[in-house]
Amino acid sequence: MKRRTFIAAAAAVATALAVGGAQAQDKKFLTMDGFPAGSTPGQFGIAFTQVVQKHLPIEIQVSVGKPATKSALDAAKQKVDLFLTAPTINQFMQTKTAMFAKVDDAPELNANLRNIMNYNLGPYHIVVYEDSGITSLADFKGKKVFLGPPAGAATKVATQIMEAATNLVPGEDYEVMRYDWQSAETAFLDRQMDVYIAPTTLPSPSVQQFALVSPIRILGIPADAWDQPSMKAALGLPGRTVQDIPAGTYENQANKEDVKTIGSWVGLGTNKWVDEETVYQITKAIWENIDDFYQTAEWMKGITKESIFNESNIPLHAGAYRYYKEAGFNVPADQIPPEAK
Repeated sequence: MKRRTFIAAAAAVATALAVGGAQAQDKKFLTMDGFPAGSTPGQFGIAFTQVVQKHLPIEIQVSVGKPATKSALDAAKQKVDLFLTAPTINQFMQTKTAMFAKVDDAPELNANLRNIMNYNLGPYHIVVYEDSGITSLADFKGKKVFLGPPAGAATKVATQIMEAATNLVPGEDYEVMRYDWQSAETAFLDRQMDVYIAPTTLPSPSVQQFALVSPIRILGIPADAWDQPSMKAALGLPGRTVQDIPAGTYENQANKEDVKTIGSWVGLGTNKWVDEETVYQITKAIWENIDDFYQTAEWMKGITKESIFNESNIPLHAGAYRYYKEAGFNVPADQIPPEAK
């Protein structure tokens, strides 16, 4: 190569590297605690990251497998930028109860958390295989039961359901299986346990895959359990509702009657330190491309301007609030961030 040609080529490479470096510097990098792809929050997380990264100069690094309770603490300590928030977790933090009873600064940490939007996670599914012979919660005696991940908020609710509906003692009358969400799905598919309990949307991709393997039965909460103290305690928490799972929701669903169970709300959370303009642009990107969410899964059509503030018990992030105010959303007064007052 002639010297002049070499110099020109070197200059072109240097320019390209400089432009690429500038573009990389312009890009915003965020971290997010997500859930497995087949789960309801996992589906939402995939749609969310795809929309944001397509329309904004933002790259989101997603990690999965962490309990939502741990994600809340990490977000409050600025260890993660985005996470799955839940009104029950915020309530436990605010009151320093349940899994946060020994976290002395839980209320102060909760005050660092902010919301972007809420959505209906779905009802608690209590799933067994039809050939297991289990037809009620009382039949769990001697069985292997997954109530949720250790120290998880969902596990607390499942335990309250069992307390209200049966006289069975976890760890004594039935074996409590300690898995994360993804491992629990695999274990249930492999018949390593008898009962799978999880809050998930209608229909649930996870439950659908169970039904493809073998006919399933969805169990409901018995009528006499709803008046029990532990059930009232579960429903007394923010983010908990009563919800039905209709018969025929799943192919190979054995039960022919609708079942009544507890419904659950969650949200897309962050902390107060994430840049206001960044969260503003993220929120704007969500709503300007909401049809992309609707095309991802049928249940996401329930994410509407009227529903996104439901059950929330922490303030919005200042950036999200700015967008909602500009776009004409009806923001509840108790969700206006202190930074905007």
